[in-house]
Amino acid sequence: MKIAARQAEAFCRAPDAAVRAVLVYGADSGLVRERSDLLASSVLEDLGDPFRMAEMQGDTVASDPVLLIDEAGAIALTGGRRVVRVKGGGDRLTDAVKDLLAQPTGDTLVVIEAGELQGRSKLRGLLEKAKDGAAVACYRDEDRDLGSVIVDELAQHGVEAEGDAVQLLVAYLGGDRRQTRAEVAKLALYVGEGGRATVADVEAAVADSSYLSMDRIAHAVSSGNLDDLDRSLERALADREQPVTILGAVRRHMTQLQLFLSLRDRGMAEGQALKAAKVFHFRAEDALKAGSRRWTSDRALRALGHLNEAEIQCKTTGMPADTICRRTLYDLARAAHAAGGR
Repeated sequence: MKIAARQAEAFCRAPDAAVRAVLVYGADSGLVRERSDLLASSVLEDLGDPFRMAEMQGDTVASDPVLLIDEAGAIALTGGRRVVRVKGGGDRLTDAVKDLLAQPTGDTLVVIEAGELQGRSKLRGLLEKAKDGAAVACYRDEDRDLGSVIVDELAQHGVEAEGDAVQLLVAYLGGDRRQTRAEVAKLALYVGEGGRATVADVEAAVADSSYLSMDRIAHAVSSGNLDDLDRSLERALADREQPVTILGAVRRHMTQLQLFLSLRDRGMAEGQALKAAKVFHFRAEDALKAGSRRWTSDRALRALGHLNEAEIQCKTTGMPADTICRRTLYDLARAAHAAGGR
């Protein structure tokens, strides 16, 4: 079954009992994990139950497909339905999943987590067409959707937010749903139940942690700060951030920079250009100003082409995504560094 976006949340909370395997995939790795948790929670009261929950790595399953069938067919010592969670899925698992669905394997729900998969993906196609399989897409929240997620999450903690505070959160948090929920929960704790979050509250509670992640990498690339890029990128990869997610964060910043440069070239005042580029905080503003001294609109546009190509390579070539990400970001940062301040 192909699960429509509007049905995804409800399906993951209560999947059809006939479904034996679910593929949860997409660019939003946080939402992939969140929906995988929901699927597992529909079966288990405790996700840490070692008798009813098993985790496997995609590489392991791909190298020995029988392991997945054996694990799915195992019976819990304590009784009850089991969950097998496969992390790092992709088309290399297609044969293993096809074999799994071809035979009875007991009362087990198999949940496969994957990054973004194209429409021609064999694994995605298999589970979309299977009567006892399903595929759930996890797309990044657009600005309007992200704003709604933020408001709803704050409301669950008994907190409201000023419009400018929500806009600033949207600018900070990007499209990772799990990161969004964690940071909004932190803000709600800071403000307190019954409070109303302001821009100052967002800056105090959220800004630093957000900046030290994706933003810092993006700003290091555009400013040509190779030392900062080295520290920030390696920290992010060590924390298992997906290379595609990192490239996407840099692409969003470079898109802002290109728009800012283009508008300024047309004669728009700097303040208006910053507003049009949706820059709401002094750190992002400083980063755009610093980048504007090292990039032209045309060069920033070419950089966006390189970032798009790198994302495509990560998803389609089979080359190590970490390597593609490092090479692309260092190439751009070196170009910015060589350009110097104009």
